[in-house]
Amino acid sequence: MKINNLTAAIGLALMSAGAIAAPSAPQISWEPQTYSFVDVNLEGNGSYKQIVQAKDVVTVNIKWNSWSGTGGDSYKVYFDNQVVDQGPLAAGTKGGTVSFPYTKSGRHTLYLEICDSTGCAKSAGKPIVIADTDGGHLQPLTMDVDPKNKNNGTIPGMVTGAYFVEWGIYGRDFDVSNIPAQNLTHLLYGFIPICGANESLKEIENGNSWRALQKACADSQDYEVVIHDPWAAVQKTLPGTDNNDPIRGTYAQLMALKQRYPDLKILPSVGGWTLSDPFHGFTTKANRDTFVASMKQFLKTWKFYDGVDIDWEFPGGDGPNPGLGDPVNDGPAYIALMQELRAMLDELELETGRKYELTSAIGSGYDKIEDVDYQVAQQYMDYIFAMTYDFYGGWNNVTGHQTGIYCGSHLSQGECDGTGLDDNGEPRKGPAYTLDNAVKALLAQGVNPKKLVVGAAMYGRGWEGVFDSNTTIPGNPMTAPGNGKYAGSTSEGVWEPGIMDYKAIAKNLVGANGTGINGFTAGYDDQAEAAWVWNPTSGKLLTYDSPRSVYAKGQYVNLHNLGGLFAWEIDADNGDILNAMYDGLTGGVPTNRAPIVSVDANLTLESGKSAALTVTASDPEGAAVTYAWTAQGLTLTNANTATVGITAPNVTVDTTYSLKIAVTDDKNATTEKTVSVLVKAEVPAGAPVVQPIANVSVEENKSVNVSVVATDPNNDPLTYTWNAPAGLTVSGSGSSVSLAAGEVAQDTTYTVTVDVSDGTYTTTTSFDVTVTDAASSVAPWDAGKVYVGGDLASHNGKVYRAKWWTRGEEPGTAMVWQAL
Repeated sequence: MKINNLTAAIGLALMSAGAIAAPSAPQISWEPQTYSFVDVNLEGNGSYKQIVQAKDVVTVNIKWNSWSGTGGDSYKVYFDNQVVDQGPLAAGTKGGTVSFPYTKSGRHTLYLEICDSTGCAKSAGKPIVIADTDGGHLQPLTMDVDPKNKNNGTIPGMVTGAYFVEWGIYGRDFDVSNIPAQNLTHLLYGFIPICGANESLKEIENGNSWRALQKACADSQDYEVVIHDPWAAVQKTLPGTDNNDPIRGTYAQLMALKQRYPDLKILPSVGGWTLSDPFHGFTTKANRDTFVASMKQFLKTWKFYDGVDIDWEFPGGDGPNPGLGDPVNDGPAYIALMQELRAMLDELELETGRKYELTSAIGSGYDKIEDVDYQVAQQYMDYIFAMTYDFYGGWNNVTGHQTGIYCGSHLSQGECDGTGLDDNGEPRKGPAYTLDNAVKALLAQGVNPKKLVVGAAMYGRGWEGVFDSNTTIPGNPMTAPGNGKYAGSTSEGVWEPGIMDYKAIAKNLVGANGTGINGFTAGYDDQAEAAWVWNPTSGKLLTYDSPRSVYAKGQYVNLHNLGGLFAWEIDADNGDILNAMYDGLTGGVPTNRAPIVSVDANLTLESGKSAALTVTASDPEGAAVTYAWTAQGLTLTNANTATVGITAPNVTVDTTYSLKIAVTDDKNATTEKTVSVLVKAEVPAGAPVVQPIANVSVEENKSVNVSVVATDPNNDPLTYTWNAPAGLTVSGSGSSVSLAAGEVAQDTTYTVTVDVSDGTYTTTTSFDVTVTDAASSVAPWDAGKVYVGGDLASHNGKVYRAKWWTRGEEPGTAMVWQAL
């Protein structure tokens, strides 16, 4: 028993001695353990280089103390469960600073362990953030996407791209978390400016944007790149970013987006319409060298980017600055720029082990394409983004489809293909601006179709002052001139004159049923594959891409084996356009399109006389076409050719005949057009002479008085017979009558004739009576407007009169309104 007790006592003594000698657990100081490979002055208001400082290595500094024990002679630093640094300490060290370099981003729990010969003691865990622009320190971005965006995903081998703009976080309140990136292969960030002369920028925001760029470029050379708006890009706290993180703004969101969608290609788009001036200095190699070197440093600083997109508007000129552009030297400079950027990106790939893409947005008019040999340039490029939009707009008063695939039905064949003479008698310089003409021109140059990506518009362009009375084809607004840019407020989706967001068009002008609301009529040109929405009463017209036209673009891509679709710009969509891009690209090739046909709508012949009429036609798929003319009452020759001979019968009264042309392709798809042929009767000697009657207009349920003036060479007494179609009622007799209009659902035109007879001969004349829909002349109901008794408002195609004071009570649902 004595021996056993002695052994136990010695063991307890040794355990006590060991516990006293072991180091105590170190405590890490309270200072935040936050580091960054890019230091951003979050409160800075200086130049880009003053706000942003990049480095290749961060130095981690860990201050610690052990308040009891004997201290230690070595240490280990853990990030989570991984040792990232270790080393010796002077024997018995109880505190100090452990410093070591680190080269990888991340967010971890930090532990410090102190050891000696008797054992080790580990500190409590402490968060450590090592930020880098690859986003390795961030969690995947939490998304807040409009639910109308389907979860389609992407399409193997196809591009589905869209532009996101730096300034979208302001007025539109659209940030990176709102991007439906699950459906995108490419996100193009607009825009990265080039320092130097940027005179075109002075037109924007009363020069504020230009002044901001001067500040950003203050410590940079001309032709270096910078961030235009550091507050938006790297300083502002936005959804999904931490107010304590060292890098914020849209760039932090993009880093986190990359964590959620690692296959998404994010490209900085350099230039753009108002930032393209410096590109014209690239005819000098030294300027290109400065730019390429700066671009390399930019990509090394902002590692979430996957390459470069060049948006030079435009090589050769015709951009925002009319004083810039060299049609001879800009094209070769563009090609040299692509070659030098590709060499730089290849160097980066060797340094980083990553793949970098080179793309370019290009103008799609024939005059833009001809200034660059894209067959040569493409060998350095991954994709060419053809901006197949902005073909027409409010910069002039010529209306047309701003993003049509083919030529509009209102254009002649010569206008479409660029042949023949223009309205001034001059030879046309080139084909009309269309997606199809742009693709044909690029493919003719030898561009690889799989590198060619065509554009969709997530917005509309439009005009004021487009009235049906000014059209050359009634009901077709593209045949009337405009009178200035479409006007509206930001609350209506008009962020600059002449342009409206698609989501605003869909909500406020087109409506859920797709036919038009608030006085607007939604139309579609089947030949052009282009949409428009028009208010003939107010004269407002917008031409835009609809889901239908974008679907057709996707099928066009499939038909011609192109690379895909992209869109400008994602904050203007509600999901409809991006969904339609996917649906079109997965929808196969389009069904065979019928021939495109152009022919004069009216022809006048004298009784018994002959004439020739020619139709112009082409097949969208390039097939040969056949012709078939038919008519009753007219004699036709060469009725199976493009030019038909027509002989009029002998008539005693003016008579109108219908002449039809059917053009058929190799798959039996047929397009028919009708020509109205007026055969004028020979007026016999002694017949009454009747003066033309002017066309008149009358509101529905009202009357208008009309008179005819006629004389007889023999002074014989005259009788008058008025003939009006259903919808009009004639009251009275003789040379003056009253025409009473019935009710119409929309403006409707009727033809009225009057026969003037002297008992032997009869002379007939005709005129048009347009009956207007009363609802179209009454202003639409405004929910925010105050109405008093007697005020009128139109709503859902009806006219209402207010019985008493009201505001916000909807006509048709509230008793305050009386339907008229």
